[in-house]
Amino acid sequence: MLIKKLRQDKSFSQEQLAEAAQLSLRTIQRIEAGHRVSYASLRSLAAVFEINVDLLEQELYSMTNSKNEFIEKPLWVRIILNLPSLSRLEGSALNRHEKYLLAYAFFAYTSSFFIPRVNLGFLGLTTTDAIYFSAFSALFLAYISSIMVRIRGQYKTTVEISSR
Repeated sequence: MLIKKLRQDKSFSQEQLAEAAQLSLRTIQRIEAGHRVSYASLRSLAAVFEINVDLLEQELYSMTNSKNEFIEKPLWVRIILNLPSLSRLEGSALNRHEKYLLAYAFFAYTSSFFIPRVNLGFLGLTTTDAIYFSAFSALFLAYISSIMVRIRGQYKTTVEISSR
């Protein structure tokens, strides 16, 4: 990032920069990691590097800056991408898994018309209820599988960027 490059050009360590700018070491680390900071902190850094604070802010937060060091994935994305049964499946295998689940859901639903309704003796559930639950579960997992394909595609560049 820009601050790190400017710091290295002046041969400062992070500690020396923090002391010169009268900022905490943690603030310097956060800035170099790409986190946003207050305008007052930017003014201190601009004074140390002897550059215009507005130019520094523009360089740090420009929309054309393509070097995103780290993009946090939302919690629901991390949960879906780390499901134990699906996380090891890749592209075509995940698509095939989705198709099998959809076929099973269709089979289970249509079979509910032919299987006699028998009370299971558990919470008043019947065999038809169990089949419906099974079909719904398969549809839900197929939906999660289809979401995984899209999420992996969307966050693939993020993983590549953050692994550099």
